[in-house]
Amino acid sequence: MRLRKRRETAAPAPHHDAHAIEVHGIQRRYGRGRTAVHALRGIDLALPRGSFTAVMGPLGCGKSTFLQCAAGLDRPTAGSVRLGGTEITGMSENKLTALRRARLGFVFQSFNLLPSLTVEQNVLLPMRLAGGRAAPTATALRRGSPTTAPGR
Repeated sequence: MRLRKRRETAAPAPHHDAHAIEVHGIQRRYGRGRTAVHALRGIDLALPRGSFTAVMGPLGCGKSTFLQCAAGLDRPTAGSVRLGGTEITGMSENKLTALRRARLGFVFQSFNLLPSLTVEQNVLLPMRLAGGRAAPTATALRRGSPTTAPGR
């Protein structure tokens, strides 16, 4: 295991780019030769900033694979991915981690929450790891924003 002495920071998102995410020709293949499984075959998509998009389809059609490639959690076999105007396809793991920490939120299918922490602590953990101030978010959580209201 190797420890970093300094924290890498992601480049700020260019303000002139109208797209939150752009993918061009992304493919994701698992395995090789005749037994290869093609989860994605040449996907092109641009999602505008501030938009809400639902990815729907039958079980096993590549929804999770697409989202993981688009978020930089998995690398496509071919094609390119841009987050907020920043090309991430060839980024190092350290820079990609810094970019995700600074500019991306992702809710996993299995939630990936730490069972020993409260909901508030799970929400605040990524911000604390990034060196941010958790006070405004903690205050909003305690007030009960629509997403944290009782019964939701």
